[in-house]
Amino acid sequence: MITFPFHAAARTALPALAIMVAGMSLHPLAAMAQRPIFSSTTAPTAPTLELSASGTVHAQPDELTAVFYAESRADTAAAAQAQVNTQISKAIATAGHTDGLSVNAESYSVHHEDADPKQNRRQSQWIARQTIRLTAPEGKGLLPLVAQLQGDNLVLTQLDWSLSAPRRAELTRKAETLALQDMQQRAQAAAETLKLKIGAIRTVTLDDQDFPRPRPMMMMARMASADMTAPEAPAAMQDVTATVHATLILQDTE
Repeated sequence: MITFPFHAAARTALPALAIMVAGMSLHPLAAMAQRPIFSSTTAPTAPTLELSASGTVHAQPDELTAVFYAESRADTAAAAQAQVNTQISKAIATAGHTDGLSVNAESYSVHHEDADPKQNRRQSQWIARQTIRLTAPEGKGLLPLVAQLQGDNLVLTQLDWSLSAPRRAELTRKAETLALQDMQQRAQAAAETLKLKIGAIRTVTLDDQDFPRPRPMMMMARMASADMTAPEAPAAMQDVTATVHATLILQDTE
C-alpha cells in the first residue's frame, strides 16, 4: 500500500485534500473514472434571443350597424308588450324591403314602475322594451331606413362602422405576415450587432390584438318626425394589429 506522509500542519490546513489523495492512492484508476474531466451538464449553452414584433394594417370598414329600441308604457304588462311587439314587427317588415340587410331582434325586457309623485309619476305603470339591430354591407340602404325608423318612434342608440368577419380575417393574416417580417428584421439586426448569427428558431407565438371595435358615429334622441332626413355616417379607417413573440438560438459567425 502506498502512503503519503503529511506534517501535522498540512493535515490541519488541507484535510479534504489529504482524504482525496489517500483515496486515489488506493484506487487511482477508479477515482479518475468517477470524476470525468468534461461533463455535458457543465457545457456552455448557446445564447438565445427573445423578442416581440408587430404588424398593423389600415383598412376601410365595410359594415354599418344601427341599433334601435322600441319602448312602451301601459297600465298592464300585456298592453305594454303588445305595443312594443307591434313596433318591432313593423320595423322588421320595413327593413325587409332593403336588400342585403341583416335584421336581428335582441334583448327584451319588461318591468314595473311604482307611482312616485316626486317624479311626476302619479300612478304605477309597466314598461316594455326591445332592441333591434340592423347591419348592412357597405352601409347600402341603411341610412335612409334609419331616418324612417326614427320617424316611427324607434330610438337610435348606436350607429357605427366595423369590419365584417371575412374582411377582419383577411386583414389579420396580412398583419401577421407583417409582424413575422418585422421579427426577422429585428432578429437579424440584433444578431449582427452581437457579432453572432441566427442558428435556429425555437418558438414562435402569434397574438392577434383585440378586434377593432365599432366606432360610434352619433347618438340620436327620440324623434317622431316623418320628414326626418337620413343621418350621415362617414367611415373612418380602422387598424388590425398582430404581434409575434419569438425565441431564437444564436451561434458564432465562425
